[in-house]
Amino acid sequence: MVTKVRTLSDLAKLAGVSGSTASRALNDNKLISAKTRERIQKLAAQHNFKINTAARNLRLKTSNTIAVVMVKSSELDQSITDSFLLNMVGIIAEELSRHGFDVLLVTHFIGQTTSLDEYFTMNRADGLIVFGQGDDITAFNQLFNHLNPIVVWGEQSPQNDYVTVGTDNVKGGYLACQHLVQQGCQNIVFSGVRSFETGKRFEGYQKALKQANLKVPLPLDIHFTSEDAYKVTLELLKTKQFPYDGVVAASDNIALGMIRALHEQGVSIPEQVAIVGYDDIEVCAFTKPALSSVHQDIHQGGKHLVNCLLDLLAKKPVESVQLDTQLITRDSSVRNPK
Repeated sequence: MVTKVRTLSDLAKLAGVSGSTASRALNDNKLISAKTRERIQKLAAQHNFKINTAARNLRLKTSNTIAVVMVKSSELDQSITDSFLLNMVGIIAEELSRHGFDVLLVTHFIGQTTSLDEYFTMNRADGLIVFGQGDDITAFNQLFNHLNPIVVWGEQSPQNDYVTVGTDNVKGGYLACQHLVQQGCQNIVFSGVRSFETGKRFEGYQKALKQANLKVPLPLDIHFTSEDAYKVTLELLKTKQFPYDGVVAASDNIALGMIRALHEQGVSIPEQVAIVGYDDIEVCAFTKPALSSVHQDIHQGGKHLVNCLLDLLAKKPVESVQLDTQLITRDSSVRNPK
């Protein structure tokens, strides 16, 4: 007579182990010896038995899902389709998959609900990885019940008590502007809307200009897209309102849009205008000219976000992580290559 295996108890009985041991073996728990795990998994495969994950999750009040949330206050804010964020989300998804989690990718507009607590109260996610601190850090901070497992990509500050992973934005802005000063630029503009993160980049940029005794021009109000950067720059060039010989862009997409407009108007880069971007997305090395940029390590960033969240889920103490910040110089800014 063929033994039918319909439940976990049936499988455990067939294997001669307890139900908890069978469950752990199927979940590849290292508490169970490799030999026992292999034997039980083989039995399960022979009898075409699989754990009902939906029922298990309901029983355990877990979703086995992590929500990756892009917070926005308007359609003009940075989008999850931004090259830098999209690549990092890919790393996050791969890391979470290795740990057996599904990924829920969502956009959340500030004002549509008072908080992000519904992901926990409605059992939609076990934890959140959040992007988009925006320009109103107080409103952003009010989105969370900070007792929930949440990790944010961005800038740490005294006003927030959640775990963050990010880079030193002040240092990044400073390095970018200092480099342009060293290249002989005298009129260096910052381009990009100032969010909480990019505001710190602007702070570092200002610091470098003040150290060089150079004036601080009004920043160019450009949103996080190449299209907006192109349109704004083109209009300034056509109306002869672009006196700058150096640009510190808040993102690579902004820098690339500006480069296109400058090229179309016959402005040479870096001889007439030297440009540094921010993020160091992969395409920077392949543009013409190759784009100098402040490097943010996507791979390390994604892994740290996942590891911090997993530690929070395991009730372990977790501290915020600040990654190394460095400037990668390329043809768009180097006027006197050695």
